[in-house]
Amino acid sequence: MKQGLFTLITLLAVILTGCLGCKSPASEKQEEQDSVKPGILPVEACGVWSWYSTGGAPNKWDGKISSDETYPHLKGIPIVIGWNKLEPEDGVYNWNLIDDIIKKAAAHDKYVFTLLWLNPVNAEWLYEKGVPKVEINSFKRDPHFSTLPYPMDEKYKYYSERIIVKLAEHLRSLPPELFERIIFHQVVEGSTGDGFCYKGDPIDPKYNVSRDEWPEYQKYIRKFTVDAFMEKESGLPEIPLLIHLMTDGDMTWGAEQYNGFLTKKGVASHFYHSNYSRSKSLVYEPYNTSGNELERPVYSRGEGETMWMRQWFKKDSLQNLYWSAFHALHWGLDIWNIPEHILENPRWYPALDVFNKYAGNKFPATSPYAFAALKDELNADDTIRFLEDTYGVASKSNTDRVLKICSAYADHGAIVEDLEASLAESHNSRSREGYNDVGWNRIDTDYCMYLYSIDQAETSIGWWHLDPKDQPYGRFGRGFEHETKKDTLFFKFHENFFNEIESKNQEITFRIVWLDNSEGSWKFSYTAGNGEFKTAKTFKGEGSHRWKEEFISISDAVFQGDGPRGADIALINSDHTDEIFHLIEVERNVTGRKIQEYIN
Repeated sequence: MKQGLFTLITLLAVILTGCLGCKSPASEKQEEQDSVKPGILPVEACGVWSWYSTGGAPNKWDGKISSDETYPHLKGIPIVIGWNKLEPEDGVYNWNLIDDIIKKAAAHDKYVFTLLWLNPVNAEWLYEKGVPKVEINSFKRDPHFSTLPYPMDEKYKYYSERIIVKLAEHLRSLPPELFERIIFHQVVEGSTGDGFCYKGDPIDPKYNVSRDEWPEYQKYIRKFTVDAFMEKESGLPEIPLLIHLMTDGDMTWGAEQYNGFLTKKGVASHFYHSNYSRSKSLVYEPYNTSGNELERPVYSRGEGETMWMRQWFKKDSLQNLYWSAFHALHWGLDIWNIPEHILENPRWYPALDVFNKYAGNKFPATSPYAFAALKDELNADDTIRFLEDTYGVASKSNTDRVLKICSAYADHGAIVEDLEASLAESHNSRSREGYNDVGWNRIDTDYCMYLYSIDQAETSIGWWHLDPKDQPYGRFGRGFEHETKKDTLFFKFHENFFNEIESKNQEITFRIVWLDNSEGSWKFSYTAGNGEFKTAKTFKGEGSHRWKEEFISISDAVFQGDGPRGADIALINSDHTDEIFHLIEVERNVTGRKIQEYIN
């Protein structure tokens, strides 16, 4: 009996010791996350999120979160809360407004981020404390924008700092199963988190805040918010911060002052095809991967609600939302906040699925996907392609140049429906009354991720507004033009997407979307090493005038850029017909690759 008891105790000790030495999936996940630099979001948290605030005060979330209530692949719920709701009385905090949403998100395997609006939904009791009340001649109809506390007042600074510190303490003290659902907090400096404190002008000029003064206030609020959410002395876990950075200088500031930041990309998320999108996107481009001074990518979010206010967008809203998704991905957007009425209608899901599929893959070496959504861009500021001697002077007032450029491509579908807006600034170009295929300083490449065209203008031709309209692909396309010997589309991968061993020893699947507009044929070719450019398959059309999908799997590729023109892959015309293409997508298996292996 004693021997049996001793054996049982020994067995239990062995089991217990073994269990103590084991790591649960949760602990392994936490260890992996802890080894990653601040600001690196989980891929599973990136994609389509809801957005439930409009105009002034945030609307109350309707609570729809399950797959039978809203978009089935929803990734998260933003917690946008006004100061007036969170602290309705001096020193009285309503934390349930936040905690209840986090609990529901956790129960449905969703994520949250937090955003506290100090302005315009300020706490009314501030005026009783002596904070000056500023009357604003606002261009907003919402009355919240018409009366605001003076942001430069020292009492205002004291109370605004206090609420942010209290919020940080509360969030950082939540139990682990709730805390792990919070992926970041957004720093809010101006009105509704935008770049300035007023949406309009103060009636009393003594409350004016100059554009020179405002950056100092931004630095102040950023500093104490960083301290509140990231300080280590308390022993509480840190929460990364999203900071609205818009220029090269701002991004440099982030790298120097707080290297765990995320950022907001409004131009990326609101529309596609707006003027100045090229120069604006180039500010962020070095930060889309780890090839910058931070040695990590900078993640971002943006809102997609204003699109539905434009008549041109509504002309073919599914197609326009679909291309807006590719535009946002090209910018490196990771979280796309979409209005609830869109999330609850399956009509829009094909476009939302596009963004969800690719978002968050910030490391080329660990991304399962690469893609190129093919297009051409007619930029009136491009004096190399459109010579001034032929098309007229490249100025912001020369609409005759716009018409001449459009006329040159009208037989390929190019149109200008709002001439005045074709050369407008960024916001006004988005407010156009129709499609404008000639613009100014637009992104002049494909919308792409880790797959890039080579010598595009020399080897293929662009198309616009292609039928059929019941498929979302045809807003843009590129194809062959045999008559001018433009018979090939060449592509190369990002230098870190493949290495020689990986590309040769795994199966890679290509998906190609093309317009079956004739009975002609084309082929897909790739590099197989030792200078061999190999044909994988030849495709023949039927003349159905429908967009078709083709899938090609290969396992002997060696993508080292040793094909013609330094290409890795190519679409090649097989006869005299002119096929048109929308998308090339690459999918490969990256199971087991860990992000931290690619962060210095």
